[in-house]
Amino acid sequence: MIVKKQKSLAVSIDQNEPKLRDYFANYDYDSIASVSSRMEAEIDSIIKDITSRPVPKVKQGENFKKAALNYFDYMKTLYTAYKNYGSQTTPEGRIVGREVIARVTPEEDLMIAQLKEAQRIFAKDNGFKIRSVKESRSYTASAPSK
Repeated sequence: MIVKKQKSLAVSIDQNEPKLRDYFANYDYDSIASVSSRMEAEIDSIIKDITSRPVPKVKQGENFKKAALNYFDYMKTLYTAYKNYGSQTTPEGRIVGREVIARVTPEEDLMIAQLKEAQRIFAKDNGFKIRSVKESRSYTASAPSK
């Protein structure tokens, strides 16, 4: 179920990140806020679904669920930062928004690595095989300086 959620989110990221790159490059703040808000809502729905389900009674089930929720919480925080940046109406607000994005984005590799490690341990302890898949990453380029 969690892998299915990851794949679903990866499709959305792959579809929306090129748009976000363009919107950031062209200072299209309303579009940044709109796309990011939709992504934030999609991730929030994933978090609520995972949270509402009981932990599977298998080895490392609790740890894998926590790692997955950590990852999705991080991704939601990232898109919330983008949304807040795009929603700012003053230059000062955008400066603060860029600073928040700059603090949040470096954590992405760590969050992905932690989820992968929890997934690896979960799979190993329960006799599953993990297939490699193409990773989707959020738009982590620096926000424009305008």
